[in-house]
Amino acid sequence: MTYDAIIVGAGVIGCAVARALAEKQPRWKILVLEKERDVARHTSGRNSGVIHSGFNAAPGTLKARFCVEGNRRLREYCKKRGVAMQEVGTVVVALNDEDESVLAELLRRGRENGVPGIEIVPQARLRELEPHSAGRAALHSPTGSIVDGAGVARAYAEDATAAGVSFSFFHRVLGVESSGHGHRIRTDRDICESDHFVNCAGLYADRIAHTMGVAKDLTIYPFRGDYFRLVESKSHLVRSMIYPAPNVKYPFLGIHFTKKVTGEVLAGPNAVLAFGRESYRPLDIHLGDTVSMLSDARFWRMVAGPEFRALAVEQLKTTLFKRVFLDRARWLLPQLELGDIARAQSGNRAQLVNRAGHLVEDLVIEESGRSIHVLNAVSPGLTCSLPFADYVVEKLLKP
Repeated sequence: MTYDAIIVGAGVIGCAVARALAEKQPRWKILVLEKERDVARHTSGRNSGVIHSGFNAAPGTLKARFCVEGNRRLREYCKKRGVAMQEVGTVVVALNDEDESVLAELLRRGRENGVPGIEIVPQARLRELEPHSAGRAALHSPTGSIVDGAGVARAYAEDATAAGVSFSFFHRVLGVESSGHGHRIRTDRDICESDHFVNCAGLYADRIAHTMGVAKDLTIYPFRGDYFRLVESKSHLVRSMIYPAPNVKYPFLGIHFTKKVTGEVLAGPNAVLAFGRESYRPLDIHLGDTVSMLSDARFWRMVAGPEFRALAVEQLKTTLFKRVFLDRARWLLPQLELGDIARAQSGNRAQLVNRAGHLVEDLVIEESGRSIHVLNAVSPGLTCSLPFADYVVEKLLKP
């Protein structure tokens, strides 16, 4: 069949793009292809469910451009659509002088990015916000919120469906070819054609782009994030979200605590290089993905740096040994004991890596003719999803 536009991937970004495109082009015939049985089966449904405030992103980046607007719009959207969401605020705690310098940098970024109400508070105020948290000071951002991330994707998909978009599940895309002025998309079940094409395939977005000769200098490596949960009797220890001061050189925020909309409290995630794009357990090795990664010069450039290797070893320890994970979690909640945490979900971050082996921090899209490829919609992708989808659609429809 022939469509005006085909979108690959029914994660939160793919569903947001489908919704935005249907609003802009209500007469178009639009199809979303998804290899799983439902929306948000991977990264979009396996995360902390955080609506970020926007203070982590470096000013001038796409993340900085979209996160503050996305925070406001997503909170408004959830209220309107009845998606579970709570405005609980975020604290980033400082344990020492170095951490306090990081808070000062985050405050600078937040103010430059336009984050409302952000401030550094003393220990006494931290105790009012989070009575059980360690820390001698904290960055407090009142617009940080928690949300049902998979519920957001489902709501976007429902909006898109109501606007006439079709969803085809259990369709794995095998290749995309140029076909005249459009595209020929081959799946394991069918062949479709479209004038416009949007690649929102998440963990597999680079592979689809490469079949079209796009972004061949970029690749995606999966970083698994493992979570623990606080047992129910200890869930009262966290009221909102408690983060450590991050290493701003890397796009990972460290093991932190997030109260979910269900009332459950998650600890994590860590960031462990995974040996499979859908590897959700410590010893889950996907041979094809592993061979592909180990045979890529970008992988060896990435791991060559001693700082990255030290980070990788540290993160691996937190996955293999519950006691090590607990030790890192106790930096924020010192009263925790080994029996207070239990293993919970895991998710994979589709982390883009460039030719030099460096982790790409910002959102990335590549354009080629009438195709758009979303290659690095990592955190805070959920938060940015509404304005970012508008941005993708604007790029797609430009003359």
